[in-house]
Amino acid sequence: MTDDPVLEFAAARVDVLTVTFQTTIGFSNGTTVQFEAEFAITGPDGERRLVDPTDPTSLAPVLALPGDTVTNATLDGADLRLHFASGTVLEAWPDESYESWNYHGAGPERRMMIAMPGGGLAVSGPPATSD
Repeated sequence: MTDDPVLEFAAARVDVLTVTFQTTIGFSNGTTVQFEAEFAITGPDGERRLVDPTDPTSLAPVLALPGDTVTNATLDGADLRLHFASGTVLEAWPDESYESWNYHGAGPERRMMIAMPGGGLAVSGPPATSD
């Protein structure tokens, strides 16, 4: 566990989109982010659109992400913000009732983060190993 979670997105490109009742974005460095509640994408044109992973008609902004590269990733509590080279910004926040998003890092520590219902961020690292 860490008090200062690190997001492993340095120059990571969107390589995979998986859409079921959730939306999962897979990055070139092995990091994934899964959304289970509403999030927002602001396109390079400045138009902000809400995306509901359970509503296929709202997913169009997500379909523009493959091939785009993260230039900056920030956390403010459980609010996640990803800036892309295209000028697109993805924002996710906690849901009142559900885990809204989760992150599985691919860095050396392989952090996992979950935006908890009602706010807060759960952070865990790799399981302890025994020699």
